[in-house]
Amino acid sequence: MASYLIPYVDPKRNDLEEDPLFSEYTYGDSGRRGKILKTRVSKGDYLFFHTTIQNMRYITAYYFVEEVMDINKAREDSTIVTKYNNPHLRSAQYHRDNEVIVFGNPIKSLILQIPLEINKALLRELNIPFNPSKNQTELAAISSRLRNWVRLDANQADLLRKKIDDLNQKSYLKRKLLSNDEIRQILERDIEQFIAENPTVLGKNMLFIDKQVVLRDGRRLDLLIQDKESKQKYIVEIKKGEIGPEVIKQIKAYIKVYQRDKGEGDMKGIVVCKGFLPHFEDEIINQAKREGLRIYIYGWMFALQRIPT
Repeated sequence: MASYLIPYVDPKRNDLEEDPLFSEYTYGDSGRRGKILKTRVSKGDYLFFHTTIQNMRYITAYYFVEEVMDINKAREDSTIVTKYNNPHLRSAQYHRDNEVIVFGNPIKSLILQIPLEINKALLRELNIPFNPSKNQTELAAISSRLRNWVRLDANQADLLRKKIDDLNQKSYLKRKLLSNDEIRQILERDIEQFIAENPTVLGKNMLFIDKQVVLRDGRRLDLLIQDKESKQKYIVEIKKGEIGPEVIKQIKAYIKVYQRDKGEGDMKGIVVCKGFLPHFEDEIINQAKREGLRIYIYGWMFALQRIPT
């Protein structure tokens, strides 16, 4: 039995292919890595996934392994094929040696609300050798050291889980079981509250005016902010997930109704979201440019990046 530290690539830099697929706790691989999964990893082991976020390395999730299954066996199971969307299940026309899919236990696996930074101090605690050259940045050295999978013993895996648990206890979302809909609503409310308390993340001159503004037709605006210098008002629409073109229509409708209800003149809109649905990015950005809308993408630690529009 063995646990592993496993690097992965952001889907945006991987032709939008998401694997590990955190929404369903699956992970597929083949070749040498597939053989490791097939021969060394068993139920009860842990896979810790890490990636680069804003020039730092973070563990963003871990799976408590429920099963490692040969991909051909998985493809023959109609229930698995219907239920799961891992790309390894969808590429049956290709034959890869030692191709397997890992299923994480959905109760005991965890997608981190707060990711755990991998730095030289953590590597020392884990007793993972780390000897960067003088010409390397810490990120480059850590990324190089962790480019290949790192096998962890039980003590190392337990240490990582304790570190993650301690860090994520800061989130009140971990204190009770929530339904999927409750998780969606609370996370959106958290984002809303964060921006209300820190409106300058959307511009250095931004001021918070109001939130959850109810219009006459019953529609509810997430946030209303204003540029204190230009006096320009903005309606902010928050989406926890990735957006499609319909969001542009939605915020345009909100602006129109708000102007009618409040007798306001020029109003603009801001969308805060996780990203774009595949194949719609160019369309959404072009629409936003035409309509004078701003789009901000949020990521781990709620860092906001404005998309040029």
